[in-house]
Amino acid sequence: MLSKIYSDLPSFKTVEFHSGLNLVLAEKGANSSEGKTRNGAGKSSLVELINALLGSDLRKGNVLKSEELLENRFGLEISLSGKELTVERSGETPGRIYVKAMSKGLLPVSEAEGEIFVSNDEWLSFLGSVMFNLSDSARLVKNGPSFRSMFSYLARSTKGFDAPEKTFSQQATCSIQVALTYLLKLNWKIAREFEDIRQKDKLIKALKKASNEGALGDVLGSAPDLRTDILLKKARLDKQNDALEEFRVLPEYQEKEARSAEISKQLANLSAEDTTDKEWLSQLVRALENESEPDHRKVEKLFAEANFSLPELVVKRFDEVKEFHDSVIRNRKEHLKQEMTEITVRINQRLELKRKLDDERSEILSLLQSHGALDQYLKLQNASSKLEADIELLSKKLESIDNLDEKKSELKISRHNLQKKMRIDYTERDDAIKDAIISFAEISGELYDEPGKFKIDPSEDGPKFEFDIPGKKSTGKNKMQIFCFDMTLMKIWANEEKRPDILVHDSVIFDGVDERQIAKALVIGAEMAEKYGFQYIVTMNSDDMPDMSNHPEFDINNYRVDLDIDDTPSGGLFGIRF
Repeated sequence: MLSKIYSDLPSFKTVEFHSGLNLVLAEKGANSSEGKTRNGAGKSSLVELINALLGSDLRKGNVLKSEELLENRFGLEISLSGKELTVERSGETPGRIYVKAMSKGLLPVSEAEGEIFVSNDEWLSFLGSVMFNLSDSARLVKNGPSFRSMFSYLARSTKGFDAPEKTFSQQATCSIQVALTYLLKLNWKIAREFEDIRQKDKLIKALKKASNEGALGDVLGSAPDLRTDILLKKARLDKQNDALEEFRVLPEYQEKEARSAEISKQLANLSAEDTTDKEWLSQLVRALENESEPDHRKVEKLFAEANFSLPELVVKRFDEVKEFHDSVIRNRKEHLKQEMTEITVRINQRLELKRKLDDERSEILSLLQSHGALDQYLKLQNASSKLEADIELLSKKLESIDNLDEKKSELKISRHNLQKKMRIDYTERDDAIKDAIISFAEISGELYDEPGKFKIDPSEDGPKFEFDIPGKKSTGKNKMQIFCFDMTLMKIWANEEKRPDILVHDSVIFDGVDERQIAKALVIGAEMAEKYGFQYIVTMNSDDMPDMSNHPEFDINNYRVDLDIDDTPSGGLFGIRF
């Protein structure tokens, strides 16, 4: 139990607690207006301070991390398992818990600069052991139970009053399940195993989604596309393998290929020469056809008409000329015939040469067609090897995608088996479950006409906790569900040797609650705290204190903490505004 909270801050108002119900009431200052709140009085800061002294993380925004309080020490006198202990903490050195008084050997302390201290981790380990019988082995399990995850249900921050099963709105499912199964004395390890399945399922879903779209989709591809690509590449590979089996290597392939090209060039040149010669031959034939015997009759007539006047010498000269012309024509015809013969011989010689070259080329082409070069064979081999590598890669990608589906199926089986295991565990721990359900019903039944229901469902996603108080839904009833559940936890742990004996409720728990239910809650809290031996600390505004006339046995003076705090600048818990 808490005994005292103090500070070296001169203006801080020391808080001394007692057993049972502790009412911390914030008054309204004499000059405060009617509508002014008492948010600066320090009610919620007191809860935050208790959590800080009991090992909570001092993150940015924590009251001890404020600039005005950073260098100040805040202390706590506490009784744990019947042993008194005094510790201090500062926002300036959040990792250290300074030990001011303790029973010998209670904590594994270190010393520096004349002070003894333990690390905050060692402090949390100690608190987990003495309050929840939490072993070091359990505490060190990833996502396992911890002192802070469980004590946060017993000293909720202002953000912890949305639902009984949560200490803040964004609390992870695993954190809820592990903490509550431990607090309800169920098998927390099964709840922890469900987190493993959730993480694997989350990974599989992410990979599955990524394999169908996005960057990984570009890398892996979709299963239908992969199967199609594999089939097409296998068909190509079969054809190439068949070609390789039939392939015959011709060592002099390149030489034959070059000779074939040379022959083609020769044939082209020969054909060009033939064309030229044939055209010239055609012209010679026409020229020969146009050559005819000279017509001497006109000349003879001319000479005959002139004979009377020409001498005998002229007649003789005519005969000579005639003979000369006949001789020229005969020579020209002979020349044409000779040239035509030569051209014909050349054409026939080329024809024979072309025939031989064409036969040689045909043989080469036939050889080239039935054989291949070594480099072509190697290219075919390389292409086949590349196809085989592509098919292997695609097959592995497809296997990876198929494995995701297989893993998903295996995960479904694992989830089912774990759910079955959880149901068996619940059967074996039926007494613990009954105790929690009946306790919640009894406590809620004292607040309302009809008892509420607390259900623990061994769902396929792990233990599911549901709460319901019959009647019209309201903010007030939701808050009272939290009250009933927290009281249920205190009752469940009441008979344990190592148990939590501190329950803290900020005034937020009564927001929207009917005055009659607030009065009943305070009475129930006082009675249960006394009956089960725990300390119930409640912060409230004084004018929110309900009319207790229907509960004459409840004397506020027996429960009120001797602490004067109000909404004036110096009237708050710290004596200063920041």
